[in-house]
Amino acid sequence: MSTEALAVRFRAACARYAERAHPELDATALATACRDVLNDDSTADLTAGLPVDGVSITITSHDPWRLPVGASDPAAAAAERWQFTSGGGPSTRSWATGEPVVTDRELLQRAWPVLHDLLHRHTPYRSTVTLPLHLPRQPSQQHGEPARGVVDLYFHRERPVTSSGPGATPSAGLARAQAVAALISTELWGSEAPTPEVLGSPGAGTTAPPAGRGPGRAPTHPAHPGQPAWMDAPGARRRQRVWMVLSMARQALRTPDADALALLRATAYTRDRTLEALADEIVEGHVPLRSLHTPPHA
Repeated sequence: MSTEALAVRFRAACARYAERAHPELDATALATACRDVLNDDSTADLTAGLPVDGVSITITSHDPWRLPVGASDPAAAAAERWQFTSGGGPSTRSWATGEPVVTDRELLQRAWPVLHDLLHRHTPYRSTVTLPLHLPRQPSQQHGEPARGVVDLYFHRERPVTSSGPGATPSAGLARAQAVAALISTELWGSEAPTPEVLGSPGAGTTAPPAGRGPGRAPTHPAHPGQPAWMDAPGARRRQRVWMVLSMARQALRTPDADALALLRATAYTRDRTLEALADEIVEGHVPLRSLHTPPHA
């Protein structure tokens, strides 16, 4: 299948899932379309070696401030939250290297044992493929690095890349997935990508890019002119509450961000919670911030 035909098939799938009244769900439509296109049995060359069970899309300004903006289904969204809670994983490596990361069950257990444990106990996924989103730098951005992103593909099987079917090869399947990741980048940002200042970070203000969409710009949210609509996705809003709790912990415990985040992650792991769930419990008063100094009671 040609690149043009692949793009047509992908955008048709996006149109099926798009909700015009809810542009904040645009990245969810992209993730679901990615899953469907990679699982399309009508074209063997398109899906050669890489049928996928779940997809999530995440962006970041700098580690560890990752923002989940879309997922194909609740299980994929949960897998992303557990990866963020673990503090490491294929996404972090892909961000660092700018290269795809193929992780079977053995590598996941060896390289990221905490994540392996969390995924094994809380999700149906046993392996992953992480693809970097290559985002363009804004013409107005003179310093620092542009925002980065990844697409995480999740699999029930223990080895994500297979060679089943006539003429199928692992490299062919990965190449098709990378082509879809490139289409996701284009659909999300068009000709411009958000800067780290737009994404914001704990303790820092958020600066919006110039108002208006312009050619190739992603839809903006009516309540936040100039901000990409998908930054207001449900998963992104829940992650922003984690950032708020991190700021609270830093001030209450008088500790740097890195130490406060480590305490939050240790507490979340001990309580068998995602960081989002723990943040909710802290905001609601069920978990005192001072309790982060010592392991929580079972």
